[in-house]
Amino acid sequence: MERRRERRVRKPTEQEELRIQVPTPERWSVKNWIIFINERAPPLVFLLLALFPTASGLKLSEGFIDYEKLTWATIAHLLLLIALRIMDDVKDYEKDKICHPDRPLPRGLMAYDEVCTVIKFLPLVMIGYAGAMSWRYNVTVALVYIFCVFYLYAMYLEFGIGDALSESPLIYAITHQVLIYFVTMFILTMGGLKYDDPMVLSLGSVALSGFFTYEVCRKLDPTHLRIKGTYLVIYGRWKTFVITVVLVAIGAYSSHVVGCHIITWYIEAILIISLLALFLIMPSEYPEGKKPKIHKPVEAIAILYVLIHFIAPFATSFLRK
Repeated sequence: MERRRERRVRKPTEQEELRIQVPTPERWSVKNWIIFINERAPPLVFLLLALFPTASGLKLSEGFIDYEKLTWATIAHLLLLIALRIMDDVKDYEKDKICHPDRPLPRGLMAYDEVCTVIKFLPLVMIGYAGAMSWRYNVTVALVYIFCVFYLYAMYLEFGIGDALSESPLIYAITHQVLIYFVTMFILTMGGLKYDDPMVLSLGSVALSGFFTYEVCRKLDPTHLRIKGTYLVIYGRWKTFVITVVLVAIGAYSSHVVGCHIITWYIEAILIISLLALFLIMPSEYPEGKKPKIHKPVEAIAILYVLIHFIAPFATSFLRK
C-alpha cells in the first residue's frame, strides 16, 4: 500500500498575516466615503479654513462682503482644500502604513485604486465649477481658478520630479506652499482686483506664514522616525529655528502691509521666544522608548499662530474706514 505523502503547509509571514486580518474594503461605499471625509477633512474645520481667508480677501478688495460672492468663492476654496487632502493621503500611503496605520487608507477603509480614480475626476468637477463662475461673474475669475486646479494636480504628480523633491523637505514644501498665492489671487480677483495687484503678494504672504510656520512647528518631537520627514529630525534644531524665523519675518512684514499686525505681531513674538527656549533646553538624546512632552506647548502655540493669521486680516478689515 502506497504511503500517502503529507502535504506541507507553509507558515505565512508576519506581513501576510497582517494582510489577511485587513478586511477587503467595500468599493464605492457612500458610508465609507463619509467616514473618510469626516476623519481626514472634517467639514466644519475645512469650512472655516476656506471661509475666513475668503472673507478676508473679499473684504479687503471691495471694502465690504458680497455674500453671494462669498458663497461662490468659499465653495471653490473648499473644493481645493478637500482635493488637496485626498491627494496628500494617496501620496503618503506607503509612509502612513508605517507611521499612521490607523488612517483610512492604510487600515483598509478605502481601496487605494478607488481613491486614485476619484482624484482623476476631481479636477473636472472644479473646472466645471469654474465654468459656472465664468457665466456668473467673469472669465478672469474662472481662468485664475482653473490655474489653481492645474497647479494642485501638478502638486499631486509632484511636478514629475518627485524623487528630486523628496531629497529636500524644504524645497518640496516651498513648491507646494506657492499654491497659497494662487488661491489668494483667485479670491481677490473675485473681489474685483486685478490678478497682479500688490495685495495678492501681501495677503498671500500672511497666509503663507501661517500655514508654513505651522507645518514646520507642528511636529517638534525629536524622537520621530526619519521617514516622517519632520523639519527638526531632518535639519536639526538650529536650521529649523532659522527657517521659522524667516517665515515669521515674512508674516510680520506682510501683516504690517495688510494692516493686521496689531494682532499677529504678538503671537509671532511668542512663537519665536518659546521655540528658542525649547531648543535651548531640549535634551539632545532621550532614553529609548521614552516619549518627550516638552515640545507640546510650542506645538499648541503653532496652532494658535495659524488660526490668528487666518482670522487677523478679516478681523482688522473692519477697523478700516
